[in-house]
Amino acid sequence: MVSSLLGRLLELSLVTADTGDAWQQYQKLGFEAAPTGDIWPHAYGVVTCENLALGLHAVGEEALSITFVRPEVAALHRELSAAQVDIEHARLGADVFNELTLREPGGVALRVLEARSFSPPQQMPQQTALGRFISLSLPGRDMDAAQAFWHSLGHECTPITEPWEGLRVSGLPLSVHARRALPEPALVFHASAQAMRSLTASSLERERKLPALRDMAHERLRLPADVAALVFEL
Repeated sequence: MVSSLLGRLLELSLVTADTGDAWQQYQKLGFEAAPTGDIWPHAYGVVTCENLALGLHAVGEEALSITFVRPEVAALHRELSAAQVDIEHARLGADVFNELTLREPGGVALRVLEARSFSPPQQMPQQTALGRFISLSLPGRDMDAAQAFWHSLGHECTPITEPWEGLRVSGLPLSVHARRALPEPALVFHASAQAMRSLTASSLERERKLPALRDMAHERLRLPADVAALVFEL
């Protein structure tokens, strides 16, 4: 995973009632299971592919959030406060597990933990049945606000036109798309024509294709733990 002012991108955290079933379903799609620690008191599993880890949590206030990890979370709290970055929640102290939460302009929560909750597996799949992971695309109402937010965290944003107009956040597998095109976050993959045919024959839930992407060959899927995915043919 790549680094940010917030630390190292750890996982896309997803809350699901049946973590075991989701964990198994993702492995059937070609994701690799990662060893987890005992940092959480609830059921928790992790699956990974190159540049993406999905943390499956039985409990959580946010159905979907992005989790980073870095030491000295208290120092980060002071740094963000000095930069006038709004912090939604902070738990800091010598006798507690330090963490803080902020929120990007599109509404997705960003959590920062002081320690890892899993270890990377020895083998990281470059591709899964969904193809090669490209980015997590976040819905945005205001591209200027999104650009200013990520710039405050040390990231430049560059305009993109494919698969739709938006922004790419430098140094992270993150992008921003217009909320009117899709009002929720989505995992974006590139797949071969053969892989696309296999997806259409799979048991994955397929959803109506997006009008904003009508000129591009794509599949819109609903993955385990209720996360959206867009798969584009190479």
